[in-house]
Formats: sequence, C-alpha cells, structure tokens
Amino acid sequence: MKKSREQAITDNLWALPALFISISFVCFWIVKSDAAAAIGWWSYFLGWIPAVSMLVWCRAKGKEMGGGAVFAFVALPLFGLLFWLNHG
Repeated sequence: MKKSREQAITDNLWALPALFISISFVCFWIVKSDAAAAIGWWSYFLGWIPAVSMLVWCRAKGKEMGGGAVFAFVALPLFGLLFWLNHG
C-alpha cells in the first residue's frame, strides 16, 4: 500500500531528529574541537525543532503521533543527557 504524500512527509519529519543527533555525535566524538562542540550543541538543539513542530501539528490536526514521536522524544533527551555528561 502506497503512503500518501502527507504521511511520507510526517514520517520523515518525525525521523529528522536522528540526522541532527548524528551530526552532534560526529562533532562531539570524531572532530573533538571547541568549534565542533559548539556546532554539536547547535545541531542537537535544532533537532528539537522538527519534533516539537510535529507535536504541535499533530495536536492541531487531531492526528495520532505514532512511533515517530516515541523515537523523537526518547532519543533527543537521552542523547542530550549523554552529550551533556560527556561534553557539558
């Protein structure tokens, strides 16, 4: 069954925090400089924008958030805590 365009977009937006977490991970663990740490934190905080935007959008439309919301709102705080413990 083919997904609608709206469903494909929402699925990708829910998964987008993974990209920002990955960028932060590379900055913190591979590049390891002060500038990279700053970029890592900016990337991490920017990762919250699609997740919060989708939360607001789903609430406004009365749609179910699904597994993407669980992923986003578990991964972001978890990795934020890990990044803070190692690079706070």
